Formats: sequence, structure tokens, C-alpha cells
Amino acid sequence: MATAPAADQLKLLEVAELDSQIARLERDNVKHPLREKLATLMNAIAARGRETEAAGEAVKAAQAELAQAEAACEAFQSQITDKEAKLASGEGLTSRDLVALQEEIAGLRTLLDKASDVEFEALDSVEDKQTQADNLAGQVANLKDEMLRDRSELEDVVGEIQGQQEELGTQRASILDPLSDDLKKIYEHSRESGGYAVLAMHPSGATDGGIHLSPVEVAQIRALPEDQIYLSEDYDAIIVRLPN
Repeated sequence: MATAPAADQLKLLEVAELDSQIARLERDNVKHPLREKLATLMNAIAARGRETEAAGEAVKAAQAELAQAEAACEAFQSQITDKEAKLASGEGLTSRDLVALQEEIAGLRTLLDKASDVEFEALDSVEDKQTQADNLAGQVANLKDEMLRDRSELEDVVGEIQGQQEELGTQRASILDPLSDDLKKIYEHSRESGGYAVLAMHPSGATDGGIHLSPVEVAQIRALPEDQIYLSEDYDAIIVRLPN
């Protein structure tokens, strides 16, 4: 089995604590509440964007209806103007023609009044739909502003976390790098197992990790030379014996 000075094995406890702090910082980074909030904001912006696009199409449709209503009013007004001019001149018209012309003008005015009502309704519809579109566009703009602020805040948080990780990484390297390759290799293997990389065992046999080693395993560890590295098969962790 591989060996390393007991003092070097004890240093693994410091390395493991630094790795734990680095991992906690990474979890803080990945699970930071602002990340979830930004995802929610992006979804809201996308949804409001679709609603804004639909509202814009509704405005165009309402404007087309308004244009048709305006054209109808203009057509009736043009006919009325022509007939009123003809009535005013009276040229070539009999009394019966004049009466008929007056009736036509009255009928056109009735149609114009109805067309005007349709035009006003179409105008109101355009204004209402435009207001809805503007409100939605304003909501999108506000959401984007909020997302930019939160993204900037998250970038500051991430920068701070990464700075702390780099500082801890430097401390880790200063402790781990001088150790033997065998000790480092076994430690990295234990870390990759996903369980406890290192467990400190007190002279009583108790561990700091809340893991209870069997009496047989405790006896085996105690019987080993102090420089021998012990890797627990049950927990795939290096057992570092604490001095008395």
C-alpha cells in the first residue's frame, strides 16, 4: 500500500475543507436566486413580446377597418356634394327631378350618418388597440430594464464568488502541491467517488464525518504504521488518524 508522512496525510484534511468551501461557493453560484429570477424574466419578456406582436397586428387590422370607413364616408360625402351642386343649379331639371334629387340627397345623408358612426367606432377601436399595444410594449421595456439590472447584479455576485474560489484555490495548491504524487492521486480518486474524500479518525475510533467505522476496521487502522495511507473500502475515503 502507498505511504506518506502522517503530517502530510493530516494536510489532506485542510485540502478537503478548502475543496468543500470551493464546492459550496459553486453551489451558491449555480443556485443563486437571481438565476431563477432571470429565467422567469426571460420567459415573461418572450410572452409579452408575443402579446405585443399580436397587439400590433390587431392595430393594423383596426386601422384597415378605419380606412375603409373613412373611404365610405368620403364617397357618400362626394355624392352628396355633387347632387347638392346639381340641385342648386337646377339646370335642366323638372320639379319632379328636383324632388327626386332631394330624396336621393336625404337618403345619402342617412347613409353618411351611419357610415360616420362606423368610422367613429373604428377610430375608437384603433385608439383602444394602440393603447393596449403601447402598454404591452412598455411592460416589455420595463421587464428588459429589470433583467439588465439583475444580470448586472448577478455578474457582480459571480465575480465575487469566483474571486473567493481563486483565493481558496491558491491556498489549496500551496498545501496540496508539495505532497507526494501517490497521496495526491489517492486523494483525487477519493474525491471523484462522490462521497467523503477524507475522514479524520480520533484515537477513540470516532470520525468527524459522522461515519461509524466498524470495530474491526478501527483495529486494522490502528495497527498500521502511521505513514501508511488507509483507504476505506466501505466509504472510498482516506482515513486520516488524528494524533493523541
